[in-house]
This record gives sequence, structure tokens and C-alpha cells, in this order.
Amino acid sequence: MVSNIGMRRMIFCFLILSGCLWAQKPSAKKTEHAAIQRAKNVLASTLDRSLPKVSLEFFLNYEAGGAPINWEVTDCRGQTGSPPIDHRSGSAICVEAEFEKDQIDVAILVSMEAFEKAPSGSPTFFGASVTGPSGKAHSLRLGDLPKELHRPARGMPRDFQAPATASSESPCVAPGACSRPA
Repeated sequence: MVSNIGMRRMIFCFLILSGCLWAQKPSAKKTEHAAIQRAKNVLASTLDRSLPKVSLEFFLNYEAGGAPINWEVTDCRGQTGSPPIDHRSGSAICVEAEFEKDQIDVAILVSMEAFEKAPSGSPTFFGASVTGPSGKAHSLRLGDLPKELHRPARGMPRDFQAPATASSESPCVAPGACSRPA
């Protein structure tokens, strides 16, 4: 049997714990979702002036050609480059968009300032990398992505070449074979 004093202590502890949980920062999932939405909605033209005034999400969906795009929040410190970091909060977060098209892996990174409640500041282009079928990766500007994805495969002939004939004679050996009709 629990006494009134014991019951009051349990209720008091429950209220204290509930208050502590209520006062915590927004959940990490909400912050990540907000960061991803900010990155998706930024105009591609603000990340690279050579691109049209469409959202980054629209631009990447178009370039991916229907391939699924994986959006996730990553830590910018593990990446190369130097994102803008807010000196008051001391950190930045990156949103990475990844997809594969025609055996080419594409990764785009957008950075933004990280504050306690939600990401803030203008998202900025952090970097893009492309990895080909051979496994060789290289960085590029966001505006160069369309050229990179639509370039002909390396090692493929650019012009059709007629096969070599077995003999060096002209195919018009028979009399009248190559003459024009009158």
C-alpha cells in the first residue's frame, strides 16, 4: 500500500520530469525536417547564377530524370570545404541530396547555420561530387551538373565509321552497277 506522502512524491516527480521534457529543444527529427525543407526550397539560381530560378528540389528532380533522390542532414565538419559558420552558435549543418543516374552517383551539399531551435540563414552551395562507373570521383560546380550528366560516355565513338571492306576495289565493279538511271 502506498501512503499519501509516497503518492504525492511520485506525482511531484512525474510533474518535474514532464516539465523537463516539455522544456527541451525541438526534436532532432523536426530540426532535420526543417533543414531539408529549407534546402529543397532554395532557388537553384541563388546557389549558382547560371541556373534557372527554380527550387533546388525541382532542378535535381529534372536532372535525376525520375531517379529517387535521398535527402539527409549531415555534419559539415566531416566534409571538405569551408561552409559559412555562425560564430555565435559555432556550427553549421549540411543537407545532402544523393541520386544515381546512368551509373553515375551524384551528391550535392548545401550548408546552413545551425541554431538551437531551427536552421537559419540562407542556404549556400557547399559542394557537388560526381562518381562515374569506374569509381573515379570529381568535384564540380552545381551549374556544370547538366553537362556532366548528359555528356557521352567516355571511350564511345563520337562518329559512325563505315567498316573497312575486304578488297580495295570499288563496289561498282560490274558494268552499269553504279550508273545513274537516265
